[in-house]
Amino acid sequence: MVDQELRRARAGLTQVIEPADALGVVGAQAWGPQRLLEIIEGAIPSQQDWKTLTGYDPDNEELAQKIRRNLGEAIERWRRRKKYLKPDQALGYIARIGGRFITPEEEQWPAALADLGVTEPLGLWLLGNGDIPSAETTLGLVGSREATHYGEKATKMLAIKARQKGITVLSGGAYGIDAHAHRQALAVEGQGVPTVGVLAGGLDRLYPAGNTELLREITREGVLVTEMPPGMRPNRYRFLNRNRLIAALSAATIVVEARYRSGALNTANHAHELGRIVGAIPGPIQVPTSAGCHRLLKETPAMLIDDPADLDTLFGEPFRSDITHANVEVARDHDMLNVEELLVFEALPVQQRTTLEHLCDITGLAVPSITGILTKLERHKLAEQEAGMWRKQRNT
Repeated sequence: MVDQELRRARAGLTQVIEPADALGVVGAQAWGPQRLLEIIEGAIPSQQDWKTLTGYDPDNEELAQKIRRNLGEAIERWRRRKKYLKPDQALGYIARIGGRFITPEEEQWPAALADLGVTEPLGLWLLGNGDIPSAETTLGLVGSREATHYGEKATKMLAIKARQKGITVLSGGAYGIDAHAHRQALAVEGQGVPTVGVLAGGLDRLYPAGNTELLREITREGVLVTEMPPGMRPNRYRFLNRNRLIAALSAATIVVEARYRSGALNTANHAHELGRIVGAIPGPIQVPTSAGCHRLLKETPAMLIDDPADLDTLFGEPFRSDITHANVEVARDHDMLNVEELLVFEALPVQQRTTLEHLCDITGLAVPSITGILTKLERHKLAEQEAGMWRKQRNT
């Protein structure tokens, strides 16, 4: 059983550290959640703290200064959010509504989340019936909010097939394809948890509001999951980070319909980076909501899905069996990055480019620091730019 002080500390960290903040995960791993929370609350890191973090002699002034700069900026960023630090209140609320907060130290923690490395969640807030099922028996079904009749029919066929095989259908709870995937999974009797909804905001404010009844139904038969504590609203940044959880918690992710640029493609890109299987359903060439699927099929190793029987192939193979040599090489390249560099790398988009200013907003780092890091990432073929706009290099 997890120590309650550890649980309280991790709950508090989710209130001040945004999802996918690599420095937060590194700090929690090195110092422990309780000590990191004490420092955010105002304690001064000791020499022993820095030694524990670096693994080296703290008398090495150059190394000590580098570590202090990296974590110092992050700690100041987190301290500015201390007004949200109310872990007892959040834990009390989630218990009152029948939910719970789980941590990486617990048996019910999804093992597949370890694949996220330094962007693994600090904890998860759950509401529903049962635990999060194994990724090995989970299918991610995602797509456009502007679902067509064709997309809804394809979603229904896949969801029914998945549930007949005892596979959980996981999606993001949004309008369109997501909602249809959840509804169809709930309508079919089958083994295990029928559906999981991964949300971008706190469980006290189910979003979108138009899907409130559907989301409540999921809590009766399945489970809702979020990194965000009660009281936190969803925003674009949190939606994008939520997508990495959809990818990580699924053995395979299928994009049913998506525009040329969409959140569903962001989820597919996360799945590719994690070595998960990605599928895409082709559609009419004149329909904008099929353009993203066609893009995946042309530009990535996505599998063409044109029959529900394709699930027999997807789930007949060992989990993550399609990890390529290229994936392994990229992982080795990433090993050379320090926590600050990795934070910038994780903030870079895969498809559309972003500005230096936007990267500053996401990471909380200063312009000179990010400029130097981007230069290094570009030199090692991990990032590319055009007219001052940046993204991950295509082969990463």
